Amino acid sequence: MSRRRRKRPSRPARKPVPFRTIIGLGAGIVLVLAVGALLLMRGSDPAGAYARAEAYEATGDLRAARVEAMNAVDHASDNEAAWRLLARTQLALGDGGAARTTIERARNAGVPPERTRHLMAEAVLLAGDAEGALGETENVVIAPEFFAAAVRVRGRAFQALGRTAAAAEAFTMAIEDDSESAGLWVDIARFRLVNGEQAGAIDAVNEALTVDPADIEALILKGRMVRDQYGLVASLAWFDRALEVDDRNIEALLERAATLGEIGRMTEMLETTRRVLAFEPGNAQALYLQAVMAARARNYPLARRLISLTGGALDRAPAMLLLQAGLDYRAQNYEAAIRRLNRLLEIQPANHAAVRLLGAAKFHAGDMPAAIAALAPLADRPDADSYVLTLIGRAWEREGDFDRAAPYLARAARPARTGLTPLGAPPEDAAALALIERDARQEGGARAEVELIRAYLALGRTGDALARAERLRTANLGAPDAHLIYGDALGAVGRYGDAAAAYATAANIRFSERAALGMFEALQRVGQPEEALRVLTLFRQQNPRNIATGLVSAQLNLQAGRWPQAAAILEQLRRRIGDRDAAILANLAWARYEMGEAERATALARRAYLLLPMNASTSEIYGWILADSGADRTLGLELLEKARSLAPDDPQIAERLVEARSRAG
Repeated sequence: MSRRRRKRPSRPARKPVPFRTIIGLGAGIVLVLAVGALLLMRGSDPAGAYARAEAYEATGDLRAARVEAMNAVDHASDNEAAWRLLARTQLALGDGGAARTTIERARNAGVPPERTRHLMAEAVLLAGDAEGALGETENVVIAPEFFAAAVRVRGRAFQALGRTAAAAEAFTMAIEDDSESAGLWVDIARFRLVNGEQAGAIDAVNEALTVDPADIEALILKGRMVRDQYGLVASLAWFDRALEVDDRNIEALLERAATLGEIGRMTEMLETTRRVLAFEPGNAQALYLQAVMAARARNYPLARRLISLTGGALDRAPAMLLLQAGLDYRAQNYEAAIRRLNRLLEIQPANHAAVRLLGAAKFHAGDMPAAIAALAPLADRPDADSYVLTLIGRAWEREGDFDRAAPYLARAARPARTGLTPLGAPPEDAAALALIERDARQEGGARAEVELIRAYLALGRTGDALARAERLRTANLGAPDAHLIYGDALGAVGRYGDAAAAYATAANIRFSERAALGMFEALQRVGQPEEALRVLTLFRQQNPRNIATGLVSAQLNLQAGRWPQAAAILEQLRRRIGDRDAAILANLAWARYEMGEAERATALARRAYLLLPMNASTSEIYGWILADSGADRTLGLELLEKARSLAPDDPQIAERLVEARSRAG
């Protein structure tokens, strides 16, 4: 690839424009361009088609721009700029085949190939041919004004091929040639995200919005990144901003709908998906989101019907595989669920929701060894939930191994986190550890290094873990996971204040559940409960349906005697999870009983007890409600006696048993 270099004046580093400034500039630009477009549209002459196409493109109305560009080239086939504009709109709308045809027609009409190579390369890349895209721009002449665009496409092609260093070099060349391209900065942001540089990606997308505050792709990407960085609620403003630029943008509408669904604003989610289907009938992603909504409402026939309308377009997508497996499971078609989940876990081996469901499906299919094998990695984590613990405990019981079942069932009703990080089980033996160390040494990547640090923490080798975590963090300052594992290691050696700071740094890049809970626990350990509660509250404001933080918040409210608040959170969790979590049901029974709802509390406590009849907590709560309310003092006393035998050192059970005995005379 050759070209003549342009001399560009040096430009000082640009500071991010404040959010209000971006909105103000964007609104002003959109208004001016919209007015211009309206003025241009007053003329219906074919000669004005190109000007109208330019105006539509500037306002983000790519479909209208495409139509007018077609009119322009039909009217004047020697209009090189119109040919390129038509190809640009087709590429932006994802129609690489049409763009390729347009470029070939343009060349036949006399447009020099060196002025369209960047567009042809992008069309080839859009068809999935990364090598072909590189071939279009390699050892050929590129017009200087399109050099940056061509190198940008090369960067994307190298990225698609996994050639990270070459992609980085190409993007750097593109920036040096033309740093005023919002699209280029968006590509760089995506590249950095894929490579774990979230902080650098944030800088890049901010640069894109500084160059063009109304760039639709930059606004959508900013919304996705804000969703990770700050939370679900905060991201909505960016998707709405994108829709102000183009209210028919399918990608922005789908992102908005998915976010609304995660927040629990189902009516708005449905309305948004209907808008998508009005603009693009049969859109598979919109139908999938409606199917998710139907499944959450337990309308499983409707969910299946909506999935069938997608025509199999998303059948290989992980989210669709999980949804279909869940529907199979609900229909007791366990073998079908297992097949889908196995395919999903080939794509996403660390998908915990899929692992849980796979374990449950194998349990109900009667394959206890397979259920145990699937669930053990989750059950052996300190943050294992009650359902997983109960399921693996019962699987061991069915295998006749009550000794192995007992510890899991004992933990099931009190799934409290016991450390700053879910470490998991330590390596089985020295050979297993040696394998992890070898992978870290040979691969040299962050993922292998994190696995080794976790193994050291699980083995109690905290000094080794901290040293490696500090090196990893220093080498990856823009990666939130590096700060998280560093916080874990700091907490393991008792440096809770430093751990809180490490989690805060991670949260400033991506405010994840793990960062929020890490900060919460570390701050509590250093005697800052109010600040810990503020972090938890902030995360829940942005992610109101999050289960892990909901459980922590409910526990705090129970401990403080805020019964209505605890009950509201637990009811929300129950609606999400169903009646399969004994801890949620037992705690909800406790809250309802303290609120004076004895009959309702008794039913909940009984359900929790039937799930875990050999658990001290479920026996205690059910027994206490029966004894204290007078509903069945004899059975209540028996259950409290049972709870005491299961947990002889629990002072609360002992106290309640004494009181129940005194009342019984």
